[in-house]
Amino acid sequence: MTKPLTITVTFLLLFSIAFLAGQTGIPVEDGGEFLTVARLGGTNHPPGLPLLSLSSRVSWIIFSRDGLRVLFALFAALALILINRRISVPIVLFTAGILLLPSLNERLLAWDAYGPLFLIFAITLYRKPSLGLEAGYLMGLALAIHPQGIFLPILFSWKKDSIPRFIGGLILGCSIFLVLPICSVSGAIVDWGNPGSLANFLRQVTAGGYREVYGSRMGILSFRTVLQHLVVLWNMFWPVLLLPAVIGIVRLFKENKNLLLKLGILCIADWFFVLLVNPMAAGTSQTAVLSLLVILVLSIIGISAIEKWRRSAGLLAAGAVLATGVICWNPLPDQSEDIIEYYAPAPLESILFISSNDLLYGGWVIKYVDDRRPDMVLLSTGNFSGWFERMATWFNPEVDLSRSVLDVGDYSMSREELSNRLINATVQDNPDRPVFTD
Repeated sequence: MTKPLTITVTFLLLFSIAFLAGQTGIPVEDGGEFLTVARLGGTNHPPGLPLLSLSSRVSWIIFSRDGLRVLFALFAALALILINRRISVPIVLFTAGILLLPSLNERLLAWDAYGPLFLIFAITLYRKPSLGLEAGYLMGLALAIHPQGIFLPILFSWKKDSIPRFIGGLILGCSIFLVLPICSVSGAIVDWGNPGSLANFLRQVTAGGYREVYGSRMGILSFRTVLQHLVVLWNMFWPVLLLPAVIGIVRLFKENKNLLLKLGILCIADWFFVLLVNPMAAGTSQTAVLSLLVILVLSIIGISAIEKWRRSAGLLAAGAVLATGVICWNPLPDQSEDIIEYYAPAPLESILFISSNDLLYGGWVIKYVDDRRPDMVLLSTGNFSGWFERMATWFNPEVDLSRSVLDVGDYSMSREELSNRLINATVQDNPDRPVFTD
């Protein structure tokens, strides 16, 4: 074991780098939603991500607006400490460098489910739990972050079998999903899927709504999806991780074929998830997080092998990674300027129907997180769930959003037709408020 002081200093260094390189301002994609949940409490989009929701809320309570930045820096630093079993100067330089590489910081430091999921896999890789209570509990926690937690058993040790204890641990870890119906029935403002009833709870945790929208694109063997995934993997390797990773593969082949096999299976499982479950995000920062874990483990083993062969070569290889990280580093996307420019022209007391999630969640950050433009009412052109409207009227109770789908049509109509009818009903029911769509 590395000395506690060395671990502490290394952790503080990695945490500081991760914090400085972390997200600022108004994030793109789902980051605005997570930040809103951190501020208001409640549940995230299907399947609910309860562990991330609660962690986000706690981060806001302790650190306010910087809470998620601290939280995700903590996730990244802890995960990298666990992957780096042996700490040396080249390893510290290497780890500091990879924190700045775009392929890593856009997966671990952007506010999404992948940073905490990466940490759970890193803990499992470090602990190598047998099939028992600990393994079940870790898997339950992983599932409470992201569905890819289903692949966690690939890293388990199968020397001891205790199925009842594993099931007990799994139930214990998954019990955090009970926060979804509890928040729902207690009136959480952000209440994706209204999981306060058994039917809605099951629909939420199985991502029923997600499958309804994207189901036609799932499970299709697409060459384009495969190519996009391969491009992502290549961008992770190139330009500085390819050589250390290849050396790591050679070393594991000689010394630990079992670990090499597990890492290979994890990469294949990650690829199948992208291909069959989440092809919509192929080629983006929302995929290949498990492959990234494998590449980093192999690269760290490779750097250690180079250092063992010749210390100066290890320093040179690690220094090249650090230099590349500094040269290639780009801040995570901050759409503050675009969001402010977009909403600034809106007259007072406007009702805005937004189709872009980036713009919608960015507007949430302005209104619900930063307490600016409290007069605006933000709705979605593609989501007319009751909780969206309750969230709007919670802060603007004078707005009339009482008409539902059955008041203007029925569910046999197309989504676009229903959207137009509901928007027109909003215009008619709120004559004193200007209504806009994007």
